[in-house]
Amino acid sequence: MKQYVGLLQQVLAEGEVRQDRTGTGTKSVFGGQLTFDLREAFPLVTIKKTLWKSAFLEMLWFLRGEPNTAFLKQHNVPIWDDWADEQGNLGPVYGVQWRGWKHHRVTPGVNSVDHLGGSVTNFDAKVTETKIDQIKELIEKLKTKPQDRRLIVSAWNVGDVPTMGLPPCHRDFQCYVSNDGYFDLMWAQRSWDLGLGAPFNITQYALLTHLLAQCAGLKPRYLKVNYGDAHIYLNHIDKLTEMLNSCEIIDCKPQLVIKNPTTDIDSFSIEDFDVTGYQSNPFVKLEIAV
Repeated sequence: MKQYVGLLQQVLAEGEVRQDRTGTGTKSVFGGQLTFDLREAFPLVTIKKTLWKSAFLEMLWFLRGEPNTAFLKQHNVPIWDDWADEQGNLGPVYGVQWRGWKHHRVTPGVNSVDHLGGSVTNFDAKVTETKIDQIKELIEKLKTKPQDRRLIVSAWNVGDVPTMGLPPCHRDFQCYVSNDGYFDLMWAQRSWDLGLGAPFNITQYALLTHLLAQCAGLKPRYLKVNYGDAHIYLNHIDKLTEMLNSCEIIDCKPQLVIKNPTTDIDSFSIEDFDVTGYQSNPFVKLEIAV
C-alpha cells in the first residue's frame, strides 16, 4: 500500500494548514489519483490495521438505500452515530440517493390562451414523484450497454445536500467495461480524511467493484480514486507521523473471497465475504472530527 503511505508523506511534508468545518484544522493538498489493480490483490492498507468487516458493512448499508443507522447499530458499527439524530436518522445520504433518487415528472394539462396578452396557462398539470434506483439501472446498462459513457452513480443531489446529516465525501463513481470483459471503477472523493476515511473508502469501493462485476458477469480490474482536498487532521499528525517512522510497509497480497455466487446486488450479507492473506501493523486509534 505504498501509494497510501506516499500520499500521507506528501501531505505531512507539503500540505497547507487550513481551517475546516469541524474547527479541528487540517494539513491539505489538492488533486490527484491513486490506482489499484484488483487482479493482483485486494487493496487493504497494511501500514495500520483496516477493520475491513466494518468497511464492508458500511458499503452494504449504502446499498440498502437507508436513511437510518439501524442496520449499522445492529452490527455494532458506530461510525455514523455522531451525525445522526436521537432516532438514528441522517436524512437523504449516500444510499438514499443511490437507490431512490427523487425525480419529479410534470404531465401537461390543458392549455388556455389569453388572447389579449398572448400568454398560455396550463390547467390540471400533474407532478408525479418517482424514485430512480441508480444501482439497478447501472447493472442493467453494464449488461446491455457496456460501452456507454454514462455509467455513473451520483450521491451529490444539490437540492438534498442541506438536509443530509453529512454531505457525501465520495460524491459519485463512474464505470468502464473493456472489450475483453474487464470492469473498472473510478470514484470521486471531494474531501478525503486520510487518517480515518481513506483506508475505509479504498476497502469498500474495492468491494463494490467486485460486487458490481459479479452481478454484471464481468471481471474486476482497476479501481481508481480521483481526490480533491486530501487532508490530515491536525490532531492526527503526531500518531500518523509516529506510525510512518516506526512501522514497515507489510508486503502482502490479500484476496477477497465471495462465498455467495448471486448476481442480485441486494442478496449479499457480511457472512458472504472473507479476506485471506491479510497482514498488517497494529490498529491505530484516531479521534474523529465531527
